[in-house]
Amino acid sequence: MNNLLIKSSEIVLDDNPNLEYSEVLKPDEVKQSLESVLGDNIKTSSFIEDVSYLSFMFCKLFDQKKLWLRLDGIDHPMCPRFHTDKIKCRLVTTYVGPATQWLPHSLVDRKKLGLGNDGKPDDQSGLFQSKQDIKQLDRGHVALLKGESWEGNEGAGVVHRSPHSEGNYKRLYLTIDFVESFINIYGRSLIF
Repeated sequence: MNNLLIKSSEIVLDDNPNLEYSEVLKPDEVKQSLESVLGDNIKTSSFIEDVSYLSFMFCKLFDQKKLWLRLDGIDHPMCPRFHTDKIKCRLVTTYVGPATQWLPHSLVDRKKLGLGNDGKPDDQSGLFQSKQDIKQLDRGHVALLKGESWEGNEGAGVVHRSPHSEGNYKRLYLTIDFVESFINIYGRSLIF
């Protein structure tokens, strides 16, 4: 991340520490929608431009007309346990704070996910062998997390969680999903 984007992202989080933005949009609607929420000014422009670019690239890559865009400002891990998602694929990036943690496929005992952990914490359940098995994205890295609903990927979705970190936990992160994920969760259809 360049310094301008870092500063712009920090300003967005400072001004919106509890940001909960969730919209289904066409990629060319992202900039205006974000400007209406975050303000149309020089301080937020670098951040808004980056989110708009990632939205465009996601739709281009997957040949989609719309996307489900979420931005969250949080002060605690949103998903503290390792898990997989029943989605096709999700784009994630962290603008401020610690980024997403994941486990390499070959190092996971998937029987220990969810109820298979017998109520034990991830690091005691046998899900993985060593804390060194845990990988972590860096701030600004963009990842595509393939889920369980990707054709042919059942039982092989990326095992991931919100990062754990000591001290002051401030985080601004972005997720972009297929619109069908929104429909599956909220049970609503959308007009295209």
